[in-house]
Amino acid sequence: MISPVTGHPAPIDTPQSTALPPDILIVDDDPGMVQTLARVIRPLGRLRFATQGMDALRLMAEAPPDLVLLDAQMPGMSGFEVLEAIKCDAQLADIPVIFVTSQAEAQFEQTGLEKGAADFIAKPIRPAIVQARVRTQLRLKQANDALKQVAATDRLNLAEALAELRASHAQLQNTAEELKLANEGLLQFVRISSHDLREPLNTVVQFVGLVEEDHSAGLPDDARHYLKLVRSAGERMRTLLDDVVRYARLQRGETEPRTPVALGPLLAELCEALAAQLDASDAELRIGALPVVQGHASLLSLLFQNLVSNALKFMPEGRAPRIDVSARSAGGMVTVTLEDNGIGITPEGMEQLFQPFARLNLRREFEGSGLGLAICRQIAEAHGGTISVRSRPGEGSAFEVTLPPA
Repeated sequence: MISPVTGHPAPIDTPQSTALPPDILIVDDDPGMVQTLARVIRPLGRLRFATQGMDALRLMAEAPPDLVLLDAQMPGMSGFEVLEAIKCDAQLADIPVIFVTSQAEAQFEQTGLEKGAADFIAKPIRPAIVQARVRTQLRLKQANDALKQVAATDRLNLAEALAELRASHAQLQNTAEELKLANEGLLQFVRISSHDLREPLNTVVQFVGLVEEDHSAGLPDDARHYLKLVRSAGERMRTLLDDVVRYARLQRGETEPRTPVALGPLLAELCEALAAQLDASDAELRIGALPVVQGHASLLSLLFQNLVSNALKFMPEGRAPRIDVSARSAGGMVTVTLEDNGIGITPEGMEQLFQPFARLNLRREFEGSGLGLAICRQIAEAHGGTISVRSRPGEGSAFEVTLPPA
């Protein structure tokens, strides 16, 4: 039996299970009602009892139940006051509370729901209704507990992930700082090396040129050929040094603030600078209407100079170069296309085309430092744009450069 006075449960037969059955607390000052409720919901869980509000709160503090059936009208501490105390306690606030009351007014139920009651059972009770509502609230409590457990696990996993992320971020910052220092040292080394190497190279190239001018007529053919090779190698080394310094500066992000750059006049000046090469190769360079972009005139001039020079250089023997430059706007960007009729690029070559020092052809076939297109990519990316290529081996290539409009 039960002892409503002490509030201690009488022994209850519960089915054997690996998990404890739900803990249900019945709070009512009427011993007869306590016994009636106990008979109805005994199959649904373990029962505890209290006949006063303070006793109920003490029992809940000792071991929070899964469900409370609470008499709304009790002497001393009323059911509403007990409910308020439950909802103010963080350890008890999620416990569902079903009011058991003889009051059926809408205002009475509204007050209970506003204070946090989960449901109402009207007296005199109907066993089937009581069991159904208790089962419903127990299932909801079980689902809520499961969600809280999942949420706690997720929070733990998130905390661990955040800790790992912070550690990785700190490591990346240290690595970035080390790379920055190493890059600054490398750039300084490149500048110094370039300066120190340029002086003897200039001397070699200049004196070889003087020998060719003053004494070539008296030299045998093989000597003139050797001098030409020396001068060509010196000029190639000088170009390589210039390209390495440019590439290092672009890698470091050394650029001036952007300004509007009219591509039409820029390409016109480029044509004048390359006039000798254009005439020597009998090339046809056709330039369409070009827009104004936001960028760095010197860098953009270098980019298009590299592309035009490559188009003139990588040409099958006996074929006159034909180069078309056009532009279009799409997606808030300007795309400048430079299309040629050169040797084209194989699918295998596409993968390494823009890599520094990548050479797709033998040096004896086509001269170059292997940095031209790598510099083009760096310049395009420094402007917030891209560079890509479409090609048909043996028929030509089309380089597309996207740039921000002015």
